Amino acid sequence: MLLRSKISKGGKISIPSLYRKMLHFKDGEEVVLDMKNDTLVISSLRCVLEKSRQLVNQYHYANESLVDKLIAERREEAKDE
Repeated sequence: MLLRSKISKGGKISIPSLYRKMLHFKDGEEVVLDMKNDTLVISSLRCVLEKSRQLVNQYHYANESLVDKLIAERREEAKDE
């Protein structure tokens, strides 16, 4: 569905209320802007963070601390120097 919006003074764009409701955007909520080819993509910060968490969890085992793993790797690298 295509809806139109205008860019006002200062570069402000109003997101139509239908889209705000569909995306559960709240007043004052932070959003993330991304350029993909010649298209501007607007996502909620909470959505981007959740996708990031899911991506990290794909490569992380529940009983393993990523911090401890990084420290151990750095110590091994330091031994080789």
